[in-house]
Amino acid sequence: MRCLPMINKHKKFLTAAVFCAIASTGFVLTASAEETMTHDLDEVIVEADRATLPGGYVKTKGNVGILGEKDVMDVPYTQMNFTEKNIEDFGGPNQALDNVLVNMPSIRQTGTMLHGDFSVRGKSTNGYFFYVNGVPGMLGQFMVPSFVAESIEVTAGPNKAISGSFPAGEGTGVAAVINMTTKKATNTPVTRYRQIFSGKSGFGEAIDVGRRFGKDKEWGVRINAEIMNGNPTHYKSNRNSQSFFANIDHQDKKSSTNLLIGYQYYQVEDGMRWFGLDAASIKSGKLTRLPSAPNSKNNYSFPGMDKVHEGTIMVLNHEQKLNDNWKAFFNGGWTQSNLKKNITGQSSRLTITDDDGTYLGKYFTRRTPSHKYYTQIGISGDFKTGNVKHNLVLAADKSWTKSWTGVVGGTGLTNFTGLGGNIFTGVNPDESVNIPDFKNYHNSSARFWGASLMDTMELGKAQLLLGVHKHVASSTSYTDPSKGAVKATTVKSDATCPAFGFVYQPDKHVSLYASHSEFFDSGTKVGAGYENENDILSPSKAKSNEVGVKYENNGLLTTLAFFQNKEANSMTVYNDDFSKKWLTNNGENEYQGIELSVNGKISDKWNAMGGFMYLDAKRKKTEKGTYDGYSVAGIPKWTGVAALQYNPDQDWSIIGRAVYVGSTPIFPASNDIKWTVPSYLTFDLGIKYKTKLNNTPMTLSAMCYNLTGKDYWIAYGSGLHLSSPRTLMLSATFDI
Repeated sequence: MRCLPMINKHKKFLTAAVFCAIASTGFVLTASAEETMTHDLDEVIVEADRATLPGGYVKTKGNVGILGEKDVMDVPYTQMNFTEKNIEDFGGPNQALDNVLVNMPSIRQTGTMLHGDFSVRGKSTNGYFFYVNGVPGMLGQFMVPSFVAESIEVTAGPNKAISGSFPAGEGTGVAAVINMTTKKATNTPVTRYRQIFSGKSGFGEAIDVGRRFGKDKEWGVRINAEIMNGNPTHYKSNRNSQSFFANIDHQDKKSSTNLLIGYQYYQVEDGMRWFGLDAASIKSGKLTRLPSAPNSKNNYSFPGMDKVHEGTIMVLNHEQKLNDNWKAFFNGGWTQSNLKKNITGQSSRLTITDDDGTYLGKYFTRRTPSHKYYTQIGISGDFKTGNVKHNLVLAADKSWTKSWTGVVGGTGLTNFTGLGGNIFTGVNPDESVNIPDFKNYHNSSARFWGASLMDTMELGKAQLLLGVHKHVASSTSYTDPSKGAVKATTVKSDATCPAFGFVYQPDKHVSLYASHSEFFDSGTKVGAGYENENDILSPSKAKSNEVGVKYENNGLLTTLAFFQNKEANSMTVYNDDFSKKWLTNNGENEYQGIELSVNGKISDKWNAMGGFMYLDAKRKKTEKGTYDGYSVAGIPKWTGVAALQYNPDQDWSIIGRAVYVGSTPIFPASNDIKWTVPSYLTFDLGIKYKTKLNNTPMTLSAMCYNLTGKDYWIAYGSGLHLSSPRTLMLSATFDI
């Protein structure tokens, strides 16, 4: 198998990671084995266990931006907190993180293993817009390192007051505030080794080592490393990746500090799964309908298709107790991300040209290095005015980024002879891509300054949240110097974004809530594939309203929410005078919906997780009312998920999941032509068994994704992703 030589090639990486882990463990073990953690630390650990619902998939406490950790019953927003177990059972090295996040009804997959894109209440996002330990913009679009996550907290909807500034840009971050809390050393030592096999020839290894040390166990070290090589799915794709993360923390009675450092490298060859619909063919009558989804095992890649990414990350958090009621905090981060090679189809897609499924393509190559920085300082504290309890948070932050790009082809992409075929048969052309040399150029920079003030007031059974965020931004884009004199386009903007929330708890089991929040878009940069690529669209605001009820009792948490989000409409415009489409602002999009989620224990040996969302997404206030009432492209009205866990005893666990996505409108050639992508229902099934091997605890697990081998289209905007085929993943975990 192809994976074996690749594994040997990267043994040095794993050996080094293991050495570091063992070395840190050995150092830790020099501390007295009889030493225990302080009483305060023990209480924290016990509370964390209490905050996990039966089944172990969802926590009732999680991070809510600058508000810090909150109980979901006290939060005036829809929130779901994914546990490490949830991530491990439904995710894995052969699955993008969105395969875990779809356990929240309002989240839908819109990408593939390579591009882990997803949408929250109809708004697209990806790893670029994650927070890591409260610091934004430290991750990339591809392959979020979920193996280092202790939990992932999702607060749905736009909310600038709790999210702060964002170094990755502002436009797509409106979807939700999503924070990944990394693994830290616990009172219980961890030495864990895992082997994974998936797909055709995908083989991976992972280590997880954690220890606390010092006089009062005030120091902690947690090291996680993972490698993956081979083909982790059944369609033609080869992956080579290595990741290493170290988390170092210190905590005492007056302060806590956490430092995360990490390195990621990955290379993915082949794996083309993206398609577009040729507007000219539709207008001429050659393409009159959406072709049915082909066999998901087909190959559409060309020799030389390749993505290579390398990145480093550093995140620092510090809290300092000032007195019994007040504390100061600092959050900062830096990341260097380099997409060193990106050889793919034009606009990352192939173009279907007729009813028979014929497709054509062009190729380009791109490099996109970037540096991102973030700093935040603030204070928070508790006080009283009369009978009213206050929790006040004041924070100021700054983020900035610099990006470069190098492109071959640009708007005049070269036809690749042989890059074409039929979607129902696939293609594997004999000709390889010839990539000329090219240089990177500075294409954009941005700076963001912000300040947030939040006050949570509590009186009896009621809580009132009042907040505001002041924001100033400057975004500059630069033209390609190879095409003439460099031109710089700068957009400066500022905005004030309020946030209001109300929670009333008639008893400890019920929360009634309402909220209003806003998000500032400093000017969205137009991406590749458009005639006006790199232009910055005008700044705009997104506004969200939500009312709902939460009920928690006997290990079951239920949330019912009604929501409305409004934002500027980025509309695709087709013009026969240009070779590619345009992207422009026109009117606004309105998203109205209902979301119901149920998580926790439903009987003695059964636990459940799931729910549904109804979403009506319409265009409003378009120029002259031309497109008022039109559906927003790529958004289904109905989505749902249902997962069941059965525990016959303490050693066995069986999980099953069904994911449903309703029919989805797309506009393939103009805003007047509407087609519909069919609905689909997929099933996943897994089993886990705990045993011992020579007195070493061992967990064996098997997970089959897309159990029935369903072939289907995934709609995103007016484009299509082909589904992944049935994929089996096997793993063995040893607790040494």
